[in-house]
Amino acid sequence: MRNGSFHDCKFHTHLATKGASICLFIGALGMLGCSSSSTTAEGTEVSLHERYADYFPIGAAVDSTSYKDAHAPLLKKHFNSIVCENEMKWESLQPTEGAFDYTTADQIVAFAEANNMAVRGHALVWHSQTPSWVFVDQSDAPVAKEILTERMRNHITNVVTHFRGRVSAWDVVNEAITGNKEDGEDAGEDLSLVHSWGYRNSDWYKIGGEDYIIEAFRAARAADPDAKLFYNDYWNYLDEKREAIISMIEKLKSEDLIDGMGLQCHLNIEPAQEKPTNQTVYQTVENLEEEIRAYAALGLEVHITELDLSMYTRDYGSSDESKWYRTEAELTDALKDKHAARYKEFFDMFRRNSELIGNVTFWGIADDNTWLSEFDSGRPDYPLLFDKQLKPKKAFYSVTDF
Repeated sequence: MRNGSFHDCKFHTHLATKGASICLFIGALGMLGCSSSSTTAEGTEVSLHERYADYFPIGAAVDSTSYKDAHAPLLKKHFNSIVCENEMKWESLQPTEGAFDYTTADQIVAFAEANNMAVRGHALVWHSQTPSWVFVDQSDAPVAKEILTERMRNHITNVVTHFRGRVSAWDVVNEAITGNKEDGEDAGEDLSLVHSWGYRNSDWYKIGGEDYIIEAFRAARAADPDAKLFYNDYWNYLDEKREAIISMIEKLKSEDLIDGMGLQCHLNIEPAQEKPTNQTVYQTVENLEEEIRAYAALGLEVHITELDLSMYTRDYGSSDESKWYRTEAELTDALKDKHAARYKEFFDMFRRNSELIGNVTFWGIADDNTWLSEFDSGRPDYPLLFDKQLKPKKAFYSVTDF
């Protein structure tokens, strides 16, 4: 058996207090009938991870400061699993060849250990945030496949060995499958442009072919046989993408190289309304539940790895500006209720499938520090359960009042 730390958390965390007050979640907008941030005394809300002790661990992505700044009390109370947002990616750990720097990642793992939190490792191999030196020789020409493979093996072996016994699960390869246009390039969000689903035409694939994926998992398995190894990806509600992923997974399973599937779950407040070919049109609870069960049927443990729920649809450029830009002052009660209702639907489904799900991790702690507010446009977003003042939102109560 692989390291069972995530499932073990279900039994080693304090049990949630039984008999919590029942809240009626009424109507399509999910109007909340009881607890809210305006009626619950500060700091007296139930612990999120304790509420889910009988279901699955609850995680949060942290950065180099969020685990120890004003977010720390929130993190300690509500989460029993963490993942580094960027601090375990290649550019952070080995920015130049042979020069590994574990300082920040070690500090975050030490924090997790001191607070009885499990740690997910993210991400060993990805097409983004990998230094350019990995793919080129001294003359800046693409390296030979053998050199790229050796560099990758060395990186994975060094990193996974360093954290052996301290990181329970690794996203070994991230986002290797995509919808490609006829010219082989990424089709983006418009599904009408997709010619076929298959391997992303990244530098990894251009040089290493599909073998780089097998070799990455082999290196990770050898470095820590007890760690659970995951493939991680997005748009997990699209059947065509799932079939392409499963084709890859079957090759990994033939060598016992994979233990789980990571579903990122970057969700929106509702599917796109004006763009019928946008990928979010298929972003439904039913579709995601089908994906979870399909991966579990392969014998894989499923983790929800990067959960957030944007306040926007994907209708960029719409004449209705509120679909793609809102200030905090424009977050009406109706919109907050809609956000809470959407979260509730997905968490109801997660609980129905808790025997298949080993971890649910949010991509952030609170709305004041989210990747969705870090684009060049400066557009703010409000995708998490805690607001910019680190207070629980209606969405928090919608997933804990059951």
